[in-house]
Amino acid sequence: MYCDHIDNLANSPLPAELRDVLALLADFAQRPAGRYPIDGERCFALVQEMTTGHADTRRFEAHARYLDVQYLVSGAERIDYLPKECETTLLEDHLSERDIAFYDAKQPACELMLSPGMYAIFQAGEYHRPCCAVANPAQIKKVVLKLRQGELA
Repeated sequence: MYCDHIDNLANSPLPAELRDVLALLADFAQRPAGRYPIDGERCFALVQEMTTGHADTRRFEAHARYLDVQYLVSGAERIDYLPKECETTLLEDHLSERDIAFYDAKQPACELMLSPGMYAIFQAGEYHRPCCAVANPAQIKKVVLKLRQGELA
């Protein structure tokens, strides 16, 4: 997991190709909700508008094939994080068709508090619970960027 603010992108230790893709986030932030191709199925963006929920009503998720970048455009969002090594219980497996599986976990998670302009990157296999309310449920807009794991130059 990696978390930072888009204003720090130029000085980021991330690979140059990933920084180039992340630089597109601001452009997608202006678009309406929907799915936008960047490089076919290798890389695409999902612009989402939703209401956050209480963490106990949300599930952890993980992906097998894609890096998952969560970029907050507006509102406030909490994303809970657990490393790959944590013990979880598989609830639903949709990895083969949608590259997502849902999990339950009993141990405390690291809480990331995102404000507009912040992003978090989750590698394949890292458990994260996005769209959690910071205080009370509220509207947010975000861009979720998907980049096929292992395909950076």
